[in-house]
Formats: sequence, structure tokens, C-alpha cells
Amino acid sequence: MNLPAAARYLDGSEVEELLQVAVAHAGATLRSAERRSIHTRAGRSVSHVFEARLAAGEVERDVLLVAHADRKPSPDGAFELERDGARVAIWRFPFDPYLLGLPSAIDRGRVRELLDDLGAPGGQVSLRTRAYRPSRRAVVEVTITSQQQVGRILYLKVLAGDRASELASIHRALQDHVPVPRVIGVAAAQGIVALEALEGATLRSALVQGDALPDPASIVGLSHRFAASGLEGRRDPRRFADPRRHVDGLIRLAPERASAIEEVVTAAAQVSGPLVAVHGDLHDGQLLLQDREVTGLLDVDGSGVGYLAHDAGNLIAHVEAIGHLWPEAAERSRAYAASIREAYAEEVEAAQLSRAIAGAWLGLATGPYRAQEEGWLHATRRRIDRALEVLQEA
Repeated sequence: MNLPAAARYLDGSEVEELLQVAVAHAGATLRSAERRSIHTRAGRSVSHVFEARLAAGEVERDVLLVAHADRKPSPDGAFELERDGARVAIWRFPFDPYLLGLPSAIDRGRVRELLDDLGAPGGQVSLRTRAYRPSRRAVVEVTITSQQQVGRILYLKVLAGDRASELASIHRALQDHVPVPRVIGVAAAQGIVALEALEGATLRSALVQGDALPDPASIVGLSHRFAASGLEGRRDPRRFADPRRHVDGLIRLAPERASAIEEVVTAAAQVSGPLVAVHGDLHDGQLLLQDREVTGLLDVDGSGVGYLAHDAGNLIAHVEAIGHLWPEAAERSRAYAASIREAYAEEVEAAQLSRAIAGAWLGLATGPYRAQEEGWLHATRRRIDRALEVLQEA
């Protein structure tokens, strides 16, 4: 993964010492810290998130602490500790120095003021943080309760730099072509974009719960409509889909699978095809369903010009992987993944699709470690093996 030099201080016992120093600097004492997740930006940065208990006087509280190593300098105001010339930034959620709007996005009073400025519906707000990737983004679910409307929900996405304005532009460019959430407004200076909530259950939940599934041809049709949008995003989806960015990390985690990893990466790097507008991270959690129809498409942050094979391969691998997490849904997820593959086979040459699916499985192999799942090494090996099997089956 070509991690920054300071990353070596995040894995071992030294990170607790760094956390203790940072907490003491803030006038508190670190009682405990348990690693919850790891977030890597290949070739750039790595963040470790800890569930920690702090004590200040007689008061104790649970917080999230982040230890972050980056090849680039930290933003102004970031608290850093230096060890042998390497620098580690440490902060407490929500005070992420990269996400300036995050403290406001989880404060009910400030959110109400923001929504008033954006012309959102009136009413009392309640908040729930749905996702947080240190230094990159956070998603906050907002429920609005009023006499006229109970439980109207929208989402605030908090992004770094000018990404909020860029994401709003992507949504607006796509809204006449595919069912993406409508932009309610943008607070550009804070890096916040407010998006409407779409109704429906995810494809993932439908598979797990045994609900009716959409015709795979309709998903292919969604890809056609996406391509017809003519979207030209700033991000390159091909870089996100390139499994070469996972090689170093996977070999470090599972060195006995090095040859399999290299074989898959060599094949997956050969994916090609016509360049069209694609989602960039299409999977079962991004598709919302109602009455067997796809009625919502989420998280278009990485959309741009790329290969349809990557979108298709990513979706197919993710659908099949449902069976790894929910064994009772394994047979159903495998069958549905096969039907999606058959539907895309009319659009993507078979060898290209196989390479893309295998590459997506390598990306999935990093997930158990990043989430610090129990038994993550077994799950990592299993997904690497599946990537190789996809190539051999082809």
C-alpha cells in the first residue's frame, strides 16, 4: 500500500503511548483504547480509529480517537506528534482537521440553522452519524419532525476541500438520467452538501431478507442511462478499481498468497473497453429498490469516465460476497450474481468481465482487516482465493 513512514507507529503498542500523550495535552487521562477500524488511502495515508475512554477529574466518557499518518502535510491547526522525524496527527471525533464542517454537522442547533439557510423543511431535528472515514468524509442522517411532517429524512455529507461543491455538480448532472438524490443545498465553506433521502431498501437487504429482486436487465439499463449522461467527473474511476493499489497491503497481511495476488493483479490490470460515464463504486448497498424496481442510486462521489467492466465486476463480486457474511443467503446471492453477470455479458466481453470481477474480489479482501473483524485473516484469504478462482473458471 506504500504507506507513509509514520504508519509504522500505528500498528504496535507505540500508538497507545501517542494517544496517551495527545489526551494528556488536552487535559484528560486515557483509560482505555480499542482499535475499531483502519482506513487506508493507497499511496497517501492511513487512519486508525479507536474507541477510547477518557477521564477528566471524576468524569469519564467514551469517545472516538483517530491516529492519522499522511504523506502530505496536515492542515493548519492539526495536533501532531513526532517520532524519529515521522509525524502522526491525532484528533477526537468530530474535530477532524480535514473535515471543517463536521462539528457543525453533528450539532442539532447548527444543523437547524444550516437547513434554514438552505431552505429545507422546518421542524425539530435529530441526528445520526451513518459513516465516517477520517480525513475524507462523513455522512449524517437528519430526521425532521414537525406538525406537518414526521420523520422526513435527509443526509448531510461532509467532505474535504471543495469536494462538496463538486459532488453537488455531479448529482445535478445525473438527476435527469438516473435516480440520484436531489441536492437540497451546499454550504461550500464548511464542505457540506445536503441531499434528499430516497425511499426503498438496498439490494443487499433484499437479498439477505429474501425479498423480491429486480430483473438484472434493469440494472444493466441503469448503466446505459448513466453512460448516456455524458458525465465527466474530476475523479478517475479506473484508478479506484485498479487492484494494484492493494498489492503491498494484501501481501503484508497474507504473504503465503503472494503468487495468487500477483496473478490476479496482472490479469485485472488488463481490463479495458470503451470509456463511458460510470458510477465508480457500484455495489449492492448503492441500489435502492421498491416493488422490484431500482428507484435509487447512492454515493456517486467517485463517478466519472471509466470502464463499464469495472462497475459490473464490482457489483457482481459484492453480491456474491453477501454469502460470506450471511451464509443463509449464500445460495441466493451466488445465483443472483450469476444472473447479473449473464445480463452484463451482452455489454462486456467475457474475459474483461472475469478480470474485473477478480480485481473486485481483491478489493473486497482488504475489508475484513480494515473493519478489524474477528477472524479477519481467514476472511482475507478466502476472498483472495475466490479472486483466483474467478480467473481459473473463466
